[in-house]
Amino acid sequence: MAGGLYDDPELYELAFAYRDVAAEVDVLEAWYRRRRGTGPRRVLELAAGPAAHALEFARRGCQVAAVDVSPVMCSYAERRARREGVSIDVVEADMVRFRIPRRRFDLAIDMLDSASHILNLDAMVSHLQAVGAHLVPGGVYVMETSHPADFLAGAPKTQDRWRVTRNGRRADVRFTSPELDPVTQVAECRISVRVDGHVVRDSVALRRWTATEVEAAVRLAGTMTVVDRHGWFDADAPFGTGDPAEWRMITILERGA
Repeated sequence: MAGGLYDDPELYELAFAYRDVAAEVDVLEAWYRRRRGTGPRRVLELAAGPAAHALEFARRGCQVAAVDVSPVMCSYAERRARREGVSIDVVEADMVRFRIPRRRFDLAIDMLDSASHILNLDAMVSHLQAVGAHLVPGGVYVMETSHPADFLAGAPKTQDRWRVTRNGRRADVRFTSPELDPVTQVAECRISVRVDGHVVRDSVALRRWTATEVEAAVRLAGTMTVVDRHGWFDADAPFGTGDPAEWRMITILERGA
């Protein structure tokens, strides 16, 4: 297995197979319906990777686009869509400054803490402006990021190692995050996956965002407002209440009319 985890879409999918994508899409639809009164028809997944959530929305009859900076991930998502007989538009682009001409969406999503790849405030503001420009008036953006307790409270909400089995393959995954740079809040995180007698290693720089920083970026971007937050994928999940089930910071934004 040459290359790292982010160069191997099938291995990436296996490493994160603990996620219940269909159940998460149920909740995403519920959050959207709560704001708009109906389900989304046009959906955009950002930093989509293998585009698992985009494909699930396509199975449900939505018009879907998926954006990712990796040509390998984009090609894989296109092949998956063809095999399953669903239609998605795959766009190879950076989520910070992407442009999809003549397309506007009801719902945009950014899953699996992919927003942590955005490393500074200027880039986050540009990202939010790009998302807002691609939403219809009243459109909704759901951004899933790490819970701040993972890096501020000394009591992480997520595990740093896990085991998954899918289609007869077993993977042992370890994700290690060293201390943040106190100025930039960026850490060079390392991930290793042991599967089929091999170990695949990769590293990635991730910025850890707090709720206050996200709100500041939203105000600077000027295209959306924060309308809700949740601590996990349940339609009524609270955030910031100390509930033991809380393990994520899921921010819901809405574009103004």
